[in-house]
Amino acid sequence: MKKYILLLAAISFIGCESTIVEKSAGYDRNGSSYILGSDEDNQIAMDLVMAYADKNVDYMAEMMADSVTYAPPKGGISMTMSNDQVSDVVMQLHSPYDSIKRTIWNSVPLTKEGQDFTRVTVVFSENRFLKDGSQENLRIIDRIFIRDGKVFRVNQWDAEME
Repeated sequence: MKKYILLLAAISFIGCESTIVEKSAGYDRNGSSYILGSDEDNQIAMDLVMAYADKNVDYMAEMMADSVTYAPPKGGISMTMSNDQVSDVVMQLHSPYDSIKRTIWNSVPLTKEGQDFTRVTVVFSENRFLKDGSQENLRIIDRIFIRDGKVFRVNQWDAEME
C-alpha cells in the first residue's frame, strides 16, 4: 500500500511541473512573429479603458508614461500630451456627455519578438449619454501600447453600432 501511495505522490509531483512554452501568436507583414504578452499588461489596458469611461483620471495618470500619444478614431493628427495634461484632456473629451458606459468584449496582449513593449488590443462597446438627452452607441477598438507597466500610446478606431 505504501508503494502505491508513494507512486501516486511521485506521479502527482511530476504532473504538476509546469513548463512555459512561448507559442507563436501570429506574424506581421515582414514575417516577424508575435507571442502572447503578459496578463499584467492586459489588465492594465482593460482597466485603462474602463477608467476613461468612469473619468478616473487619477488611475489613468498613474498608469501612463511621462508622455502619451493618442491617435483619434477618425484619423487626423495624433496628439501627444504630458502625464500632467491627462486630466484636462479627458475632461474635455467628456464635456458633451452626462456619462459613458463601456462593455469590454475581449482583449489580446501581443509582444513582437525583439521589442520591449506590449500592444494590447481591447474591443468594446460604448454607450454615450449626451447632455441633450440623446445617445450614441459605438463599437471601439483600442490598441494600447505598454512598456514597463506604463501606457505610452493609444490608437483608436470606432464605428457606429445599431
